[in-house]
Amino acid sequence: MRGRGLDSIDARIITHLQEDGRRPYTAIAKDVGISEASVRQRVSRLLRRNVIQIVAASSPLDLGLLSAQIHIRVAGDKLRQTAEALAALPEVDFVGICAGRFDLTVGVVCRDREALYDLLVNRIRPIPGIVEAELLLMLEVLKDNYQWSPATDAPGA
Repeated sequence: MRGRGLDSIDARIITHLQEDGRRPYTAIAKDVGISEASVRQRVSRLLRRNVIQIVAASSPLDLGLLSAQIHIRVAGDKLRQTAEALAALPEVDFVGICAGRFDLTVGVVCRDREALYDLLVNRIRPIPGIVEAELLLMLEVLKDNYQWSPATDAPGA
């Protein structure tokens, strides 16, 4: 068993969907060696438990939008409250609680500089608990890949 109750069959199904989220369940079933109904049930369970999402991924930069990461330090007991307030903003596409110098990493996508300014100054800055924020504006993305293997226990294994 793997994390979150995944087994090796779940991991193989996920790998197929990472390669092509529209791959027919019949093709996955044949390769994995289980029935199509079983693939369908497993994918449904993985979706329901938020282990996977099946979406079309696009590049904000290629669409002419601004993409940035904001690294945030939060006052002691405000971590969850601050993270939830940030996650509620429509421009925010990612919020992660971190270990290290910063407590949160936040991904944002804005239509232009003015929208980014408004987001940072008028809507993020006033959120209670934020002690420090560092903006990293994406200028170019060299790699953005969703094809990693959940079947791998550790790097180099």
